[in-house]
Amino acid sequence: MIKDLKKRLLLLFFFGSTFSLFAQIGINTKDVKGAFHVDGKIDNFSTPTNEQANNDFVVTTNGNIGVGTITPVTKLDLRSTSNSNNALGIGFTSRTAESVGAGVIRYVNTSGGKLQISDGIQWMDIYSVPKKSFVVARIRTADKAIKFTYNTATIIAGWEITNDISNNFNATTGEFVAPRDGVYTFSFAYDFVQEGNAFLANSSVESQFVKNTNVIEVKCLKTYGKSTRGAQAGGSCVSSMKLKQNDKVVVKLLQKIDNSTSGGRGLRSDAVVNKPNFGFNNLTIVEQ
Repeated sequence: MIKDLKKRLLLLFFFGSTFSLFAQIGINTKDVKGAFHVDGKIDNFSTPTNEQANNDFVVTTNGNIGVGTITPVTKLDLRSTSNSNNALGIGFTSRTAESVGAGVIRYVNTSGGKLQISDGIQWMDIYSVPKKSFVVARIRTADKAIKFTYNTATIIAGWEITNDISNNFNATTGEFVAPRDGVYTFSFAYDFVQEGNAFLANSSVESQFVKNTNVIEVKCLKTYGKSTRGAQAGGSCVSSMKLKQNDKVVVKLLQKIDNSTSGGRGLRSDAVVNKPNFGFNNLTIVEQ
């Protein structure tokens, strides 16, 4: 009788253990959301909110793994909806591409660091092509609204942006910020209005591309002879510069043609596009 009871208890224990192997497993949580569910902070009192799920680890019945999410839709899903720290750390392996097979990614700490992917035969660099900076701006103000005093290098500000795909140009200040190391080509055109005052003898207008407040990277000089009557002065400057990330560049004009016009010589412009004075002052910046 006792032996039969022991047998029954052993069978009950065996089958109970077997069935439990196929049950959901939860650690630090009673509300299990997968085949295996760990609540890191023990803050799930029922179905976890997005914030509570930030510290959860889940393995679903179809084999998906979620870290910071309880509803993974890929084999490894780190996309927490309320946590900004969802980065995936990738390390280095010295194994050959052939031994690890195709589709494996590794990080190589050479040439500034890069990712490589295996095609099953060799490790190949993964290239990223960023959106290149491209700026087109123009002056669209009333005639002579922007003026330049004699022999004073002055930043050209108050631009109207017609294109800036990477948002690197501040129209108000006229400052361009390089998004990354590289070569950038600047093209600038200007035109001063025809005032009543004549040009000075041996006069000039100097265009300047100035980096980081006070470094004049490029100068373009346009010279004029003395005039006997009022005249307009136009010019342009085109140059390529090698910039570091976050270098700041502005355009300045230094006019030495007019030292008598009140407030300085003004740019020829108009606020209306189809007016004769519109369209003479433009800036283009292209990342190579």
